[in-house]
Amino acid sequence: MKQLTLALMAALAALPAHGEQLPQWFTNAHAAQEKARQENKTVLLDFTGSDWCGWCMKLKKEVFDQPEFAEFAQANLVLVEVDFPHHKQLDEAQKQANDRLAQTYHITGFPTIILLDKDGRWVGRTGYLPGGPGAFDAALSRILKTDTQNSQEPQSQPGKPRKPLTFPSLPPAVSNHYGSLALKGISGTKDRRLVLINNQTFLAGETAGVKVQDRVAVVHCKEIRDDSVLITADGTPMELKLGSR
Repeated sequence: MKQLTLALMAALAALPAHGEQLPQWFTNAHAAQEKARQENKTVLLDFTGSDWCGWCMKLKKEVFDQPEFAEFAQANLVLVEVDFPHHKQLDEAQKQANDRLAQTYHITGFPTIILLDKDGRWVGRTGYLPGGPGAFDAALSRILKTDTQNSQEPQSQPGKPRKPLTFPSLPPAVSNHYGSLALKGISGTKDRRLVLINNQTFLAGETAGVKVQDRVAVVHCKEIRDDSVLITADGTPMELKLGSR
């Protein structure tokens, strides 16, 4: 009886507190886009490997399952899970729809977060960020406030699907060359700067895959300066300057 009571208490403790609701997640991107259009919200596409990707599970536990994110999502977002599980079975139509989305937005690793405006236009992208829902919500807010002229359309981001990225870095099995990484532009205000590295846009603190010759490098934007940016590429620190290659 005592064990049953303890189990019941543990189960109740796992439930959301009174008044708290977990956000609704769509699997149909078209339905989500229609809802976003009606409610004037942003669509968040979460490209995930829900039952095998450790960073995806970490993002879900630390951010998506938290009431602070639920409150932010309720006010600003329509959420879509684009899942690529290894163990859970998806029906064939869902698998094909998810594959099409991954091809459209050139997904090279998980988790990848793509943001679209209410009309389906590209807003930005990000991935796992440390710091819980507060840091994640703040990063999304910065992206949503960014002038859409500084955003890169997905068509300008070529890349072939590859094995999921492991953040923050991958130890290189062979010598890596980053001569083709180039800082192509710095925009925004002093307090909210963006940089364009090759075909990928970054805010300070963001991490994403960048096409380098015939592969994808994991680039983390550490600091944006007046005419240069400090980054790490697969864990290797470097500075990129405007006009240099």
